[in-house]
Amino acid sequence: MREMASANLEDLRIDEAIWSAGSAERRHEWRLAINEIIQEGAFEVSDGKPAAVVTGTLRVVPGRVVFDLQTADGPLASHELPLAQIEPLIEDYMQTIREMSKLGVGSNSPRLEALDIAKRLTHDEAGELIVSHLTTLRPDHATARRMFTLLVTIFHDTTKLAAAPHRVVY
Repeated sequence: MREMASANLEDLRIDEAIWSAGSAERRHEWRLAINEIIQEGAFEVSDGKPAAVVTGTLRVVPGRVVFDLQTADGPLASHELPLAQIEPLIEDYMQTIREMSKLGVGSNSPRLEALDIAKRLTHDEAGELIVSHLTTLRPDHATARRMFTLLVTIFHDTTKLAAAPHRVVY
């Protein structure tokens, strides 16, 4: 069994091609999500090395999301998350948010409660998927949920939604 040491994710960047294609509003959403991951995230490094300061870059390439990780000593790891696994969760999550938005703010109904539960379950499932693929820099569950939120905002322009993902309580 590998030893685990805590790690500090000091910086997380989105690939320049994605970043530059985003509107100012979307980049703001991405910054919010990234700041939450960096400030509140908890990670462990499973390479047997002592606690590390890690930086990361998130890229979307054909068929997968790639997390490239580095330390001051150089590359640490590159982890791939297949789009075929994460996209259905992103789509389910977005559909749930759209349905919640149709109910209106302040709606207190069994339907809204059911949708909120469905949203949380999808968020949890996506978090577990992310944890299972980031085997070197293992985020805790709450951090993996925040990483999913970032992915949702990368794949969908959430800036115009009433129930934008970054406003989710973890």
